Amino acid sequence: MSEMHPTPDELVDYLHGELPAARSAAIAAHIAGCPECADARDAEASLTNVLRAHALAQERELPPAVVSRIWEQVRSRPPSIWDRLSAALRPAIAVPVAIAIAAFLFFSIKVAHGPAHAATISAAYYVESHATLDAATPLSEDDPIPQTLANDEKTR
Repeated sequence: MSEMHPTPDELVDYLHGELPAARSAAIAAHIAGCPECADARDAEASLTNVLRAHALAQERELPPAVVSRIWEQVRSRPPSIWDRLSAALRPAIAVPVAIAIAAFLFFSIKVAHGPAHAATISAAYYVESHATLDAATPLSEDDPIPQTLANDEKTR
């Protein structure tokens, strides 16, 4: 049994689960060993149940005539400027505007990034690069036989 008894406010918070986990565990352990605090907890729990039952018994609904009068007032009020504006932005107008905005964004992004260019290879660069490679390894086994040697072999 702990020396510190929980206050009535702590018992109420404990019953409603509003205490931190460590303090709630400490109070539960204390109540398990202290009959006086267990009785106080039971009294608070029964008082809470009585108050809830009384609140439910006193709860009343609006009379049907009042509810119907409220709905009449809501339906009969003139449309506000906001209502008129929202009616003007119905899909008949909103959809074409949305399409126009989307097209504008699409084409503005295309213009911002510039036209797409296909990668091209300069023929002169290719020929020069090939000639340089042939000059470095003129008789490698991977290369075809040069034209001059092929002609020499035919004449023999």
